[in-house]
Order: sequence, then C-alpha cells, then structure tokens
Amino acid sequence: MTNLVTLNGVTRLGWNAVPLVLMFILEGVTVLFMDFIKHLFDRGGKDTRNVFVIECGFILLYGFFALIAFGPYDSLQSSVDDGFRLQRELISGELRLSLAALVFMHLVRLVQDLAEAGVFGGKVRRKLQLEGGGWMLLLFFAVMLTPLIAKSGPNPAGGLAALVILKALGEVFSVWAVRIPGLRPKSTAKKNEERSS
Repeated sequence: MTNLVTLNGVTRLGWNAVPLVLMFILEGVTVLFMDFIKHLFDRGGKDTRNVFVIECGFILLYGFFALIAFGPYDSLQSSVDDGFRLQRELISGELRLSLAALVFMHLVRLVQDLAEAGVFGGKVRRKLQLEGGGWMLLLFFAVMLTPLIAKSGPNPAGGLAALVILKALGEVFSVWAVRIPGLRPKSTAKKNEERSS
C-alpha cells in the first residue's frame, strides 16, 4: 500500500525525479524510525543493535548524499546556502499529504508487527524483524535508477512508474519474504531433526 502513494504521485500528481527521490529518502527515514521503535522492544541484544547501527549509518548518510546528488540544487554549497529550502517547500507543500499517508501506513504496519511479537500481550506469532536492511538495498537502487530513467527514454513518467513497481516487488521479496511461511529459513534444530528421521 505504501508504494501506491508514490505510484499515485508519479502517475496522477506528475512528480518528476526530484520529489520521487525525496519520497524514497523520507520513506527510508520512516522505516528507520519504525526500526528504532522495534529495537526498543526487541530482545535480540547485541546483534540487533549492530544491525540497527549499520542501518542508521547507511540510510542517513546515503539519504543525505542522494538529497545532494539528485535534488533540485546543482551543488552542496548552493543547497547549504539556501538552507535546503526547495526540499522543505516540497515536503510542506506538494508532498505533505503523500508523506502523511505513507507514514500512517508504516505506523499501521508497526502496530501489526508489535502485536504479532506479543508486545501488547498474547502469544508471540513472529519475532520482531528490522526492515532497514532490505531497505538499504532498495533505497540504493531506487535512488540511483530514478534520475537515469527520468532523463532518458521516450516516456520518463512511465519509467518512473515502472521503477516504483519494481521497488514494490523488491520490497515484497527482500523485506516481506521472511513473513511468508514457505520461504522462512528452517532453524538448525529442525534441519537436524529432518536429517535424523
């Protein structure tokens, strides 16, 4: 559902590469914030903390790089001199409702994840999983391909829409695959049990 927000922006609202890249970055930061909340409830210990630190570093640093490289400014100096005004205007204007919808959908997903992890009481159906790892790859490829598609080809808007669809498919396979029962990796105990029988 979150990908429908960006697809709507490209197909109906006429977004070019600049607002689309900005939305990808903002969604990455949103996922990072949701992972931070999951990390507070997670009992994974040091491993989870290390993964979260790597996610933070990549998403924030790469997001900042993408903001500069693929944003509306021609250089870092001009964006700093202007105080990133153009991005702030995009966020508070054209992207405001789309960003609110995107954040709301991620909040709904977070509540579902916390409920399934037994945070609110009840049976633990699934462990909390940080989603930023898959998002690091998605963010990298989506942001790198967006300006390329937008500047070449006979139909840049169609190319951007195709990119959003590919991102949605990538999210399904990289972020959600662990939730599909048949695709979950088997535990070592189960593998040993199957070998012995």
